[in-house]
Amino acid sequence: MSKSQSAKPAPLTQQMAEFTASMDGAKLTDTMRKWVRLGFTDCTAVIFAGLNEPVTNITRRLARQEQGMPESRICLSVERASAPQAALVSAIAAHALDWDDYAYSNHPSAVLTPVILAVADAVGATGEQMAAAYVAGYEVWGELMTREPGHLNTKGWHPTAVFGPVAAAVASAVLMRLDVKGCRNAISMSASFAGGVGSMAKPLHAGRAAQSGILAARYAAAGLDASADVLESPLGLMHALSPEGEVDVTTPFDRVKKGWLIEKMGLNIKKYPTVGASQRTIDAIIGLLEKTPIDAKNVRELVPLIGHKHAVVMPFHQPTTALEAKFSLEFVVAAAVLRGKVGLAELNDAFVQSTEVQAMMKKVRIDITEEFDPDYPNAAPADFVRIVMNDGKEHVTDKVRRASGHADVPLAADKLWTKFTDCAEGAFVPPELARRLFDTMQRIDKLNGVEDIPTLSC
Repeated sequence: MSKSQSAKPAPLTQQMAEFTASMDGAKLTDTMRKWVRLGFTDCTAVIFAGLNEPVTNITRRLARQEQGMPESRICLSVERASAPQAALVSAIAAHALDWDDYAYSNHPSAVLTPVILAVADAVGATGEQMAAAYVAGYEVWGELMTREPGHLNTKGWHPTAVFGPVAAAVASAVLMRLDVKGCRNAISMSASFAGGVGSMAKPLHAGRAAQSGILAARYAAAGLDASADVLESPLGLMHALSPEGEVDVTTPFDRVKKGWLIEKMGLNIKKYPTVGASQRTIDAIIGLLEKTPIDAKNVRELVPLIGHKHAVVMPFHQPTTALEAKFSLEFVVAAAVLRGKVGLAELNDAFVQSTEVQAMMKKVRIDITEEFDPDYPNAAPADFVRIVMNDGKEHVTDKVRRASGHADVPLAADKLWTKFTDCAEGAFVPPELARRLFDTMQRIDKLNGVEDIPTLSC
């Protein structure tokens, strides 16, 4: 056997560093570009939606107080800060309402888009380079997540908080054009920044992931060294996170042989401003109501069926705030039945606390199944709801396998624009400016640079 045949593959950390250092626009396919444009467009929308949230206002105020180098725009506004601070605030805004996209149980665009916009602003990167950085971050992030068979949320980990910093470092390294050693050190340092247990501080997790990734890349560029095997080491990130200790750190990271994750998985856009695990249930109820009007006053019982892993991320069974309601299956079922929709208008404390909502939530009895869809293992084969009326009559919704906006059933352009305008109106973005921003993000990979993106006055 020749030496080349017997040689072991490089450690995972080194493989990902080599991948990152070699990433450029030449590798982008039309399919990749489609998902990148969608990610930037939807993330811009949810940044608008989160602009006036308390967590955004607080972190934005702190960024002003620190008065760092004004190299990057904060939330696409006239206000500027250092790239790490700008990415921190923008990512927090993007994740503030939990309306941002998701893939492999993480929130890639809420972290990657703010990072890329901030770093590109600082270093003068082109749209092509921004798109390449997004794909690189997506691929490394997804690769790490899909190598872990255990369910991180069940153990309390927020995957976006623990893998987001690594992806952010990868995207930053691509834009900063770090060499292999620099990329490896950036990845290694970002892994040491990983952390974040599931809580209502979730927006901070996205923000800190974005900020940490940029800092890691900058430390690496400045010459700081870090462990060369931080991902695969028995004492490294992957083993430390693994709930059952079955993480795969030995399979080579080879996009040529394995194919690109972004082409296979894409992005799932949330039609409703609630946790991703609730989207199919909302679709099911609204679909039924469009065909069969139901008098909510005559409902005796509501029985949604969902998978065990989805149930874990919806722990609030009688929420009293809009923040809790986002992670409550009882709430989304009640709101959908009472209003025939679940939007920003329903996500307010007054509606959540109203007598009708609180009473309807008490009629919800969740049916949990251990069965799962092999193509979507965190979910049941399908979600549906059984509605029992006072006279004993039952209505059963259609079984929903993929929610509207899922990569398999993407939102039509007009529906994406509807979400964009809803978010923009909430932030008082003028309609003409919203249109320009939407159109710009729909060609992000073709821009000369961040300077081509219109600026918000707020």
